[in-house]
Amino acid sequence: MVTSKKTLRPRLSWLTQLVLAQAVGWSLCAGIVLAQDPSAPQVEPPAEVKPAAITVDRSSPRATVRSFLVAVQEAAGEKPARIDDAVSCLDVSKIEAEDPEAHARQLARRLYAAMDKIGVRIDDIPADTTDVYHTLYRVDPERDDGATVSLEWDSPTELWRFAASTLDAIPVIEAKLAEKAAAAPDVPTASDVVAARRSARATIRTFLTAMNADPQQLTQAILCLDPAGQDVATWDVRARDLVVKLKNVMDKTRLVVEVDLPNDPSGDPYVWESSATGNIVLARIEDAEAYPKDWSFSPQPGEWRFTPETVRAIQSLYHGKESETIKEEVRQTGVEERLSVGLWIEQRVPGSMRGEFLSLAIWKWLALLAIVALGWPVDFVVTALVGFLLGSWLKRKKISVDRDVRHRAFQSTGAAGAAIFWWHVVGADYLVLGDWISVLLPLTKVVMGVTTVWVAYRLVDVLGGYISSNRDVQLTQFDDVLIPLVTKILRIVVVVVSMLLVLEVLGIDTKTVIGVVGVGGVAIAFAAQDTIGNFFGSITVLFDRPFGIGDWIVIGDVEGTVERVGFRSTRVRTFYNSVITIPNSKMVNTQVDNYGARRYRRVKILLSMTYDTPPEKIDAFCEGIRELILLHPYTRKDYYHVYFNQFAGSSLDVLLYAFFEVPDWSTELRERHHLFVDILRLAKRLGVEFAFPTQTVHLEQVKESASPPAEVITPGRGDPGQVGVDHAAAVYREGYGAAPGLRAPMTIDTKPRSKRTEG
Repeated sequence: MVTSKKTLRPRLSWLTQLVLAQAVGWSLCAGIVLAQDPSAPQVEPPAEVKPAAITVDRSSPRATVRSFLVAVQEAAGEKPARIDDAVSCLDVSKIEAEDPEAHARQLARRLYAAMDKIGVRIDDIPADTTDVYHTLYRVDPERDDGATVSLEWDSPTELWRFAASTLDAIPVIEAKLAEKAAAAPDVPTASDVVAARRSARATIRTFLTAMNADPQQLTQAILCLDPAGQDVATWDVRARDLVVKLKNVMDKTRLVVEVDLPNDPSGDPYVWESSATGNIVLARIEDAEAYPKDWSFSPQPGEWRFTPETVRAIQSLYHGKESETIKEEVRQTGVEERLSVGLWIEQRVPGSMRGEFLSLAIWKWLALLAIVALGWPVDFVVTALVGFLLGSWLKRKKISVDRDVRHRAFQSTGAAGAAIFWWHVVGADYLVLGDWISVLLPLTKVVMGVTTVWVAYRLVDVLGGYISSNRDVQLTQFDDVLIPLVTKILRIVVVVVSMLLVLEVLGIDTKTVIGVVGVGGVAIAFAAQDTIGNFFGSITVLFDRPFGIGDWIVIGDVEGTVERVGFRSTRVRTFYNSVITIPNSKMVNTQVDNYGARRYRRVKILLSMTYDTPPEKIDAFCEGIRELILLHPYTRKDYYHVYFNQFAGSSLDVLLYAFFEVPDWSTELRERHHLFVDILRLAKRLGVEFAFPTQTVHLEQVKESASPPAEVITPGRGDPGQVGVDHAAAVYREGYGAAPGLRAPMTIDTKPRSKRTEG
């Protein structure tokens, strides 16, 4: 197989781009690896080990309370066996029941619920004390011997535990708390506030549950953040990175104890953690009017969320704890460090590549360059794949589409594929682009939208070529006008949609734009009434189809052949070869005479004979003309008239009224010529003289002629009509051959007027 240089050069160009793009990408990756600083601390992926056995710390009152609360909290979840760890924090020596262990577990849960209602603050409990007895809550503060929630030092084990008197006082404590709850005034809360974020405790619980799920429920976690002041267009992308970092920070700070969290829907802001790098604070949303309407991340009044200050501090909080590991007490609950792809890559990038340029790490700039370079092979692969599939389909259907049109369509799909690849990588935020996501994400969306519209724009041409060349689609003559016109309309629609798409990506309200365009459209409509009338006139012409391309029409005083039908006007080429442009609005109110739609073309003439022509010759002449009409292949055989019609001032007139069945005017002229010449020959053979419209007196001298003598028709002898028929047959044989009817008549099907299908 021989490949020409013209064919080989484009292929080499594509292959060169592919090789260069891959070389750039692999070189950048290799550069990152080679530039790694051996002395820099490296973060290795955690080994896949089983969680360590959970230990119960009872070395102090604070540790005992914390261990008890955490054990009951986890026992209510996916670790019911931990209730026994909670029981180990109780003095169960004085329990009298048929099943002491089951009763102890029940008391542990009841004590947990009571402490939840009391509102115990773990940080308020001493971590180191010399006392042997510590009271957390006293039912009656004025009585020292009343029911209390207390811890005592167990000297044999040298550990702290809840006193046996506390277990005996649980029913009294529950009754007192119920009495207080009944006497407390009801605090109205918004009924439409979701229960998952009705308090600080509910919000933190929802956040941790969503982040610990497998797979992580990032959307639910993002709803726990207050997006005030954030970019609406990129918040859902940026927030995915923020919730992962916030969860990482909380796991490296301490284990969350739900009882330690406030559950008051109308309380003050709650500070969960305070450090030099930032604070983690939750607060109640008081006013939701400042947030965009119809935005899925906008909060409701009364919701509790992590404050905007906390959201802005997440980055610094994460970097402050990046080198730390998850707290052991958190790891014992089965929680492991879970990072996004971007954070996982960032941890493994050497320190020498972490320097920033324009608020973005150097390695991220290099990665962006590699991603852009990888768009070229994606472009090449998509173009080749679409070209193969679409080209094979067109070839299988035997549909001929212009080569340039197909090539442009294939190129547009390749560009769209590269843009989608860029948008997916940037939108997933694998590189953790930070503030740059607000610039790059809209940019990639615009590029993707423009390339997608480009594909639609080019495929409109392919669709038009498919319809016009598909033999299975029977098109009327006027569809040759309709297809280009519809193609133009589709292109305009594609351009308008692309403009609205770009405006929406840029954050401009398209409803406002459409409203402004609508008001402006009214003003434009008044200023351009004629133009709009022409447009609707063209629509009327398209659907009513009074004529087609190539038809001979008469519109008013304009007569000619239709050349083109456009949005505004129709062009007619006159028989003087000039072009007249007729506004389409005139088509609606003007009578259009379409000669091109005729199946038969009439001929109506008077054949004037001299007054000395005898009646027998007139009969023979008329019958001979009728025979010529029957013999000619392009004349209508079922309707014609040839009769002696009138006595004129200087002639005897025979009316010839007949029809030609011809496809166009040129064929009509040719066949009129043939018929009229045959009539002249017939007249000569019969000796019929044609009269002139003059009055002259002349003397005629009979001379001998070289032509055969005219046949003398004697009155009363023979049939004059048969004589005319015989002479007509002789005339036709002389002109077209020995056998009449050698030229087969043409059949013209004009209902419907459609393209001929081959075969």
